[in-house]
Amino acid sequence: MPRKSFVNNKKAPKVPAGRYLEKLESNIQSNQSKVSLVLGALIVLVIGVLIFNYFNRGKPTLGPAQQTDQTKTLGDVSADKLPGKYTVKEGDTLFIIAENYYKDGERFTEIAKANNLSDPNQIENGQVLEIPKLETQQAQASAQPSASPEEEGTGTGGGNSTIWGPRIEGGTYTVVEDDWLSKIAGRAYGDVMAYDKIAKANNISNPDHIEPGQVLVIPR
Repeated sequence: MPRKSFVNNKKAPKVPAGRYLEKLESNIQSNQSKVSLVLGALIVLVIGVLIFNYFNRGKPTLGPAQQTDQTKTLGDVSADKLPGKYTVKEGDTLFIIAENYYKDGERFTEIAKANNLSDPNQIENGQVLEIPKLETQQAQASAQPSASPEEEGTGTGGGNSTIWGPRIEGGTYTVVEDDWLSKIAGRAYGDVMAYDKIAKANNISNPDHIEPGQVLVIPR
């Protein structure tokens, strides 16, 4: 005999509207909590990166007034171990380097001469310079004759010589090997920074470029 099939005609119980709203609100709050958690984690991560970058950022470049201890840099000769080598740092000038090593920035000409620098204003970051050892000022003063009043402060000393070589007294000068324009200016005027006067008088666009045998006008 065929079996009778029974159909479950029971209806699903109705969920009260109040409980449905409570469940919906609970789901919304749960999603909001997850979003808040993610946002909070992102904020913590960003703050962590900013703090890390702050404490690991490079030190700012020292200005000229802060470079009095540069001679202690690893690899640079110390003032009491001269002669030796010094690597130019950003912001350096020959005056600053001379001040650090000799306690006298005006002695920058000695460094320029030791390195055959035609323009003492042109030194580059990373350039290696020879720092010569100088006699004490007292020994130099006793060895050099007294300058006449018109020669004082010119760096020419006495007689017919200067600290850069024989004095140039004429209106022209013929360039020889190892000459540089600042050196010629020192011999002619007692001031290496007066090289631009000679450059202008001879229409020299590049003061670093002069050749042996070239005849220069020395303006007076």
